[in-house]
Amino acid sequence: MNRVPDNSLPAKTPLVSVALCTFNGAAYLREQLDSVLGQTYPNLQLVISDDGSTDDTVKLIREYALTDNRIKYSINTQNLGYNRNFEKAFGLCDAEYIAPCDQDDIWELNKIGDMMKQWPSKALFIYSLSGSFTGTDFKNKKPAPDVRYTDIKDVHQLVFNSPVHGHACLFRRSLLETCKPFPGDIFYDWWMSMHAAAAGTIGCVPKTLTWHRVHENNSSRNIMRIKERDQRNEQLRHQSVYFLETFCSRGVLNDPQKSSLLEYARLLRTLDGTHFSWPMFRYVFRNRRRVFHNKKQKIFLIFSQLKHAFRMGTKGLL
Repeated sequence: MNRVPDNSLPAKTPLVSVALCTFNGAAYLREQLDSVLGQTYPNLQLVISDDGSTDDTVKLIREYALTDNRIKYSINTQNLGYNRNFEKAFGLCDAEYIAPCDQDDIWELNKIGDMMKQWPSKALFIYSLSGSFTGTDFKNKKPAPDVRYTDIKDVHQLVFNSPVHGHACLFRRSLLETCKPFPGDIFYDWWMSMHAAAAGTIGCVPKTLTWHRVHENNSSRNIMRIKERDQRNEQLRHQSVYFLETFCSRGVLNDPQKSSLLEYARLLRTLDGTHFSWPMFRYVFRNRRRVFHNKKQKIFLIFSQLKHAFRMGTKGLL
């Protein structure tokens, strides 16, 4: 793919490492490799960590590496799993700026350039927006949901309807040391963004720069595949309690944040999805600006917040 350099960037641009994790992804990998290597950003490294693929993924990686010296790759002899493989890939990156990358998405060619140009001062982590398409139907891709996207200044904004997706983010290497080791069963993007928000502000680049491919072999968010809604919500409540209690034990939150998130976790434990909880309703409504942070400002917003708070009084979830 031919690249058109972004001449609006400074002559000396910092190196950005793209950390791509692969596992039996040969079916869609070529399109993603082309979109990453075709970036207009002029100073790029692609680091690939393959987690023991048994299809043609490794063959494809080696094919590309022979023709592009920006590629650095490693093949795991044992399967590490999704999170551990990303942790390894990040560690192999040479740059101060690191962009996680899934094997089956497609990037806009200006993604890295736009995100680097809009990097907020002192931020450790920034996110852009992610649209989606199904299978090979890229023509009918859907942009990111039409909600309010802003910088994130409070961990509650990540607990309640997080806009952050790992494949649409960039972070500074210095964030890694506070996050390691990654838990094997907590999504790495949630884990890292929570650490970043606890330390300061997460920047927002409100553009759809990543197109997430939805297909039957997507490797994460397995709970969302549960078709029965009540069963899915029950699993999400258990997962949320575990995530929150694990993160709160890290010692990176201030006391008010830690107390608030542990209160929410405690209230989640009491819900069964059918009986209304006044304590949960009061918690949600008291924190409504943080819980409903992505709602667009409009007349009578409080009535919408009341409706959703009542719903959360039973389900505990947005």
